[in-house]
Amino acid sequence: MNDAAGSQIISFDKIAVRSATERTATVPRHVRHQLVDARGKLFRLTVVLLACLWMPFANATEDTFEKTVAPILKRHCVSCHDARKEEGELRLDTLGRDFSNGQLAGRWRDVADRIRLGEMPPEDQPKLSAVEAKAVTDWIAKQLESGLSSRAHWAFQPVKKEFVPPLVPGDDDWVRNDVDRFVLAKLREAGLTPSAEADPVTLIRRVTFDLIGLPPTPDEVAAFVCDDSPLAWERVIDRLLSSPHYGERWGRHWLDLAQYADSSGFHNDLDRPHAWKYRDYVIRSFNTDKPYARFVAEQLAGDEVDGADDESFIATGFCRNGPSNDDNMGKTPEAIAQYRADQLDNVITTTSTVFLGLTIGCARCHNHKMDPLTSRDYYSLLAIFNGTQKHGLVPGTEDTNGKKVEVDPAVQIQALVERSSKVPPTFVMRRGIAANKGEEVDPAVPAVLVTEPLKFPQPDADDKSSLRRRTLADWITSPENPLAWRVLANRVWQHHFGKGIVDTPSNFGVSGSAPTHPELLDWLARQLIANGGRLKPLHKVLLMSATYRQSSQHRDAAAKIDPSNQLLWRMNLRRLEAEVLRDSILATSGKLNLKGGGPGIKPRIRAELLTASQRNKWPIVETENEQHWRRSVYIYSKRQLLMPMMELFDAPTTTDSCSVRLVSIVPTQALLLMNDEFVEDQAGFLAARAISEADDNLQCIVARMFELTVSRVPQPDRLREAIEFVKSRQTQSNRAAALTDLAHVLFNSSEFLYVK
Repeated sequence: MNDAAGSQIISFDKIAVRSATERTATVPRHVRHQLVDARGKLFRLTVVLLACLWMPFANATEDTFEKTVAPILKRHCVSCHDARKEEGELRLDTLGRDFSNGQLAGRWRDVADRIRLGEMPPEDQPKLSAVEAKAVTDWIAKQLESGLSSRAHWAFQPVKKEFVPPLVPGDDDWVRNDVDRFVLAKLREAGLTPSAEADPVTLIRRVTFDLIGLPPTPDEVAAFVCDDSPLAWERVIDRLLSSPHYGERWGRHWLDLAQYADSSGFHNDLDRPHAWKYRDYVIRSFNTDKPYARFVAEQLAGDEVDGADDESFIATGFCRNGPSNDDNMGKTPEAIAQYRADQLDNVITTTSTVFLGLTIGCARCHNHKMDPLTSRDYYSLLAIFNGTQKHGLVPGTEDTNGKKVEVDPAVQIQALVERSSKVPPTFVMRRGIAANKGEEVDPAVPAVLVTEPLKFPQPDADDKSSLRRRTLADWITSPENPLAWRVLANRVWQHHFGKGIVDTPSNFGVSGSAPTHPELLDWLARQLIANGGRLKPLHKVLLMSATYRQSSQHRDAAAKIDPSNQLLWRMNLRRLEAEVLRDSILATSGKLNLKGGGPGIKPRIRAELLTASQRNKWPIVETENEQHWRRSVYIYSKRQLLMPMMELFDAPTTTDSCSVRLVSIVPTQALLLMNDEFVEDQAGFLAARAISEADDNLQCIVARMFELTVSRVPQPDRLREAIEFVKSRQTQSNRAAALTDLAHVLFNSSEFLYVK
């Protein structure tokens, strides 16, 4: 075998055995990016252990080929099946060994059959002994079996035909749509029953946070509670889906996946002055409910789509969002080539996890240790992007001589495009090293995902691009591609119910979680396809279900059967994300500035923390004002310096694509909410607002503060307790200060921080 990790080409000139070091290769990096809650940690440990157990067997398979099969083929077969003779159009010296590829598997099956029939080697050549023939045919049979099993993984199967569990007597009392029929069928199998419907205040608070990331106003709550129409709930959903704040909320989810940031990271953390245009593009796309096929095509191939314009060019910022080091790429040709390979690795890795839910990046240096993904698959994807160039350089970029490149101020779009149809040849990079070239590969998608190789266009020499990325995007969102639609449906479900039907949203591979409701996931995928890839109809179906409207109340008996609530016998309790927490504080204080779009804002960060970032400096802000109080999605995302509130409440670092945010509970979160200047200031504004909106009556003022923060008037004993607190503080200060203290307490309360 070639000493190329992941090389799929057989070389008989040098039969080498992998060293012990190679056999104990590092466990794949995708293992490090699984969920980080307690169950996720246990899952990661299990995967690591399985990987360690599996790898010796995998290497044993390689040893069987290298020590036994390859010498036999070299001795008896290659003389007729190499570059010189190529008998029967079969070249064994370049025949790949990806047995999940139907075409290659067929070639190997033909080899085995001809050996069994005595047709190979021909009569004028030395015959294989019975032992040799058995060794070769047994090895081929095992590989064929392995290839078939890799295709059998649930995520690679076609989306199942229309199926909805039948109703049984009594189901009509709870079921509101087909989503509930799937959920109820699973609950019934486990001997469980769903929870009662949540109260109206809980429901409107839940759905408002889900769809626009802001708390409902007291007037909105009162209107819903008083509306006894059977259409009341649907009207709330329709109003929220049409809100411009919907795109800000759901666009934030996508920005997590896309690694969006306003700076490049690494040593100098260069400013990306036009990166915010990609953020605004995402928000607009969600607000207009752009069809998913178009959304994907613009981000991967915005210069190749029909009607390409500035908007679609901006969309390709998806491929430029990752960390970069353009002011320190290296000076030698080898260093420059390696830097480009590293940058394209980020594009390939992010594209595969976000759109396909596959950790193809793990196959950069060696075949994937868990999934049927080869290094050849990885570099075939790289060939799709290998003709791209950066459009719109970041100020500070250096050339190969270390000199700053002059940036054209007229170019105000950060994009990744092609300027020619000529794409340089792509080679497997042994161990991921650009200078260590293996065999040349053509553009292709992972072989396990197709029965026939995807056909890429052959453009004319004077065409502007190769159209490879457009071809990839069209394949990703083809109705026949089950992965993309399952992944997208799962992401929508995840953000409404707290976790996905597949608990590893960016890993649908063998090492990922199995779906808790596979038939429901396929049903949701079909809904997306039927609605042209638009998300808002799917939102509405999920939100109208009885499953979504359940109470989050804990039930001991149900918890003993299903402690992690995988079967959805109640609604999951969820904490506000970092951005939603900050936005909610501003909304309740009355200071939220709803201006959308434009360059990122830079709110106050304590001056002593700013010394940690000496480059691309954050300004010192003594006092915040209206310009700093915009929604958190518009905060400048600086990789070297996250805002403390964002960081402490688990906003992603943007170094990697984030599919599931960590939900930590640590003392510093409470300390920040108690001591942060921002929270203190907004508590004062909330007190002043309540005073101005209520009669000059302490009870009315306190009740108003509860309405603004937790959407409901407190129970009499709670109200009495709050009034006593204010009166006790008034002995030390004036009423406004005492009410500010109460506001501060409310911002720290579980009722404010959590959505039931």
